[in-house]
Amino acid sequence: MTSRQLFIRKIIYLIIMAVLLGVLAYLGTPAAPSRDPQKASPGGVLAQVRELEGLTPTQLGQLDPGGEAIKLATLGMRGVAVHILWMKAEDYKRRKDWSHLSATLEQMVKLEPHFITVWRHQGWNLSYNVSVEFDDYRERFRWVIRGINFLKEGVRYNEREPILYGDVGWFYSQKIGRADESKQFRRMFMDPTDPFDIHGGRPPRDNWLVGKDWYAEAERLVDQGAILRTTPLVFHSHRPMCQMNYAEAIEKEGTFGDTAIAAWQTAWHEFVNEFGHRELPSGFDDYPIIRLYEEDILRTQAAELAKKIEELEPGLRNKLLEERRRELTPEEREAYDTPEHDRTVGQAELAFSASIKMKLTHEQVARRISDPKARRQALELARKAMALERQADIIAHNQQIVNYDYWKRHAEVEQQPEAVAARELMYRSEQAYYNNDHVTAMELFFEAAKKWREVIEKNPDIQYDDHTINDLVEFVDRYMKVLDQLDAIFPEDFALSDIIRRRVRRRPEYQAAQDKLASARKAISKNDFTAARADLEDAIKQYRGMMEFIKCLKLLADRATLNDIMAVIEAYDDLLAKLGDVFPRNFELAELIRLQCLHTPEMRAIKRSVTQAEYLLMQGTGPQQLAAARQQLEQAVPLAATVLKKFPHLIRLSDRRTAMELAELDLRYRQVLARLGESLPQDYPLQEFSQKVVPILQKEASEQEGASPSSTSPAASTTDKKT
Repeated sequence: MTSRQLFIRKIIYLIIMAVLLGVLAYLGTPAAPSRDPQKASPGGVLAQVRELEGLTPTQLGQLDPGGEAIKLATLGMRGVAVHILWMKAEDYKRRKDWSHLSATLEQMVKLEPHFITVWRHQGWNLSYNVSVEFDDYRERFRWVIRGINFLKEGVRYNEREPILYGDVGWFYSQKIGRADESKQFRRMFMDPTDPFDIHGGRPPRDNWLVGKDWYAEAERLVDQGAILRTTPLVFHSHRPMCQMNYAEAIEKEGTFGDTAIAAWQTAWHEFVNEFGHRELPSGFDDYPIIRLYEEDILRTQAAELAKKIEELEPGLRNKLLEERRRELTPEEREAYDTPEHDRTVGQAELAFSASIKMKLTHEQVARRISDPKARRQALELARKAMALERQADIIAHNQQIVNYDYWKRHAEVEQQPEAVAARELMYRSEQAYYNNDHVTAMELFFEAAKKWREVIEKNPDIQYDDHTINDLVEFVDRYMKVLDQLDAIFPEDFALSDIIRRRVRRRPEYQAAQDKLASARKAISKNDFTAARADLEDAIKQYRGMMEFIKCLKLLADRATLNDIMAVIEAYDDLLAKLGDVFPRNFELAELIRLQCLHTPEMRAIKRSVTQAEYLLMQGTGPQQLAAARQQLEQAVPLAATVLKKFPHLIRLSDRRTAMELAELDLRYRQVLARLGESLPQDYPLQEFSQKVVPILQKEASEQEGASPSSTSPAASTTDKKT
């Protein structure tokens, strides 16, 4: 190649380089702001686009000179450096080296201040993982606040990241308000002296309201066009839910009256009028944008169109439904006709199957219209109605994700004076319990139950809601401890017994027990006693398991369910009578029978008479004391016979503790008569009991003594002394 050719090539290269430099300057020249508008420069195309979209460093957050210096020092290997620091932070956390952990996190965010994952992950790490490593709740709270401050520092560098604002709101609300130490955390958070410098010199506010403010700021950024890196539906539900939780929290802490009502009114407004009316992505292509409150409106419109179809040929829909109904099995028809809230688990399954068979679309009705002109009109109406229902179904799907119907109804009910009064009675009952005033606690508890009955009668739909039923059952279970302390049971007219009953019928154990009872009865009719016994024992286990979930049943909160359980016990008793056997020693429902026996007026009177007789005999064994003791015991003996009539399965030892107490009564009476030189009366009411039960108790006591020589038993002493 000649020197001239080389020279031309160099000139071409220089021209290409100049062109590329010009293009680079056109695209990448940074902006040059100035106080003098004439001297300011908007920069190249990329700089103008970043400015327009809000992506400049100053718009994303504040610049940190120290951080910029560290970035330059890594020579373009920031990703590697961040990865190394991340691993070091995890190692320091594992070794519980908190000082080095804090320093490492500081270095990490200096390197990558716009790496959102670092801020979110390590903020969670500090508030949730590191905090629980400390035993002192004050030190735990300190680390929770450190995690929040770490996130707030991330917000300072990333001012247009709604997800970080939302995380701060979540930590303020959920971590402080839902932690196991929430009572202590909330107290420290609202301490007027602000020892942790949380409020920056401003008056302390409730953590739920502070969290709500951060969510509100995140929503403002989203409304201004900031990118939201999470699901909009769930994200926008957080702010009104903070208000819901605030209203619940102040009631748990003893604030009621107008303040509580106002808090619930605000919660309803923010959840329904703001969140419910917000445009949200649906997740479906055919109706991409929805508003949650519109479901009822759309279904009403669809029903009006369906009514117009019905008017084109009256009675046609009912005729078609009757045709389908005839195709159902008797069990499906019964389940389908049973109100939804009264169905058992098995009936719910049958009703679901029946509802599929009974489903009749508007188009199917329209196509059966005999008149061609009316049919065409009906098909057009059906198309519109089905489109409305499709849109309503999409909205309902999204509502279920945030439990929209429940929280809407919950806020609507809780703002009513009756509900606030019920909550106040619950709170006062709990305070009385903690102050060891158990009688007052029980009285307030039953008043609260009656007040809840008023709330249910005013809002009947809530008694069919699973969440409401669960809440009320938990309330009853929680206050069972009051009755337990007083050795009391629920009265037969307990105001919330029907709520307990609905919870029972929704339990799979209830359905399984009912099925086993039916199977046992069939086996008995075929004289297959072995299979019947297995079925009944399985039913008893199912009921025992159900009582572990619904604890108030142990104190007879629902007498209808008690009758169901006793039906199984009575069937088991009848079978044991046929087999000549007795209840097993570890009978799982013995305590339930014991409780019923103890709270009969006869058993209470028996205990008083026996106690009085024992007291008289302790004073001496002269003729006068023996005659008085005999009089007391003769009052108790016929009462014991009445107890045996009420609970005939005691003869087969369904409850050994009660049977042994009756055996003790029999023993004392025989002893007194023997000392007086008298014999048992010919019509002695406990003769059969003594002949059938005492030998069994004697045998079991002997077996027990053989296993443990030091043990003694009333049954053994009864038999020995009689002999």
